[in-house]
Amino acid sequence: MWKRDIQGKFALKNNDYRQVRSLRLTDDTWKALGITAECFGMTRSDYLEQVIRVSTSPSITWEKEPVDEAKNTVIEPATTLPTVATLETLRDRILLQLKLGKQAPGYKVALKALNHFIAALTS
Repeated sequence: MWKRDIQGKFALKNNDYRQVRSLRLTDDTWKALGITAECFGMTRSDYLEQVIRVSTSPSITWEKEPVDEAKNTVIEPATTLPTVATLETLRDRILLQLKLGKQAPGYKVALKALNHFIAALTS
């Protein structure tokens, strides 16, 4: 997996000096970062460095994008909306896919959001 030196620290990947930095992340983000980095056989810091190097960084110059006519077309709304009962059945089917108990905070948040969505569609 990862190479460590005699002191048990991770061995340097190259001659670039790395200063210790800190990030404030939620526990979920920290876990996701660790899992992702481990899948690639890297440390969290190596993974973050790779993401920054590979991904496109913002710059002063803009690249002109080709105009895509499909993006500019207006989508006509459907003439009839499904009934409230149909939407609630669909909501319940989607909530079952979460595989959470009905008392779980994530389930309650999703239920509330979907209920607001249904109310907005029907009003």
